[in-house]
Amino acid sequence: MFKENWRVILVTLLAANLVFMGLLEMQRLAIWRTEEAYFKQIQQPSTERFDILAKELAEAKKTETMYLDLIYRALAELNLRMTKVEKATEEIPANVAETRAIRADVDALKATVERAATAKP
Repeated sequence: MFKENWRVILVTLLAANLVFMGLLEMQRLAIWRTEEAYFKQIQQPSTERFDILAKELAEAKKTETMYLDLIYRALAELNLRMTKVEKATEEIPANVAETRAIRADVDALKATVERAATAKP
């Protein structure tokens, strides 16, 4: 059988080989086109990504500025309160001395009233 049909078998195998070579070439071209499109996409600067990053950065700067402003206000208020406390602590000895003087006057007046109350009868 091979001796009689060897030419037909050979031509059929060559035709099949040619078809498969064509399919491989089509696959190679399809892959090459997709890679080419992908590399073109990579090489073109995408402004969408940069816009999103710029928006996030701007929002981060806004929140950072807001937090820094809140911290600055809190520190200013704390500084004002500390100044008031420092002034109050400086005035305490004078207040204590005045309080002692007033207490001494009240005690002296009380003693005088008691002496006067006990001396009258």
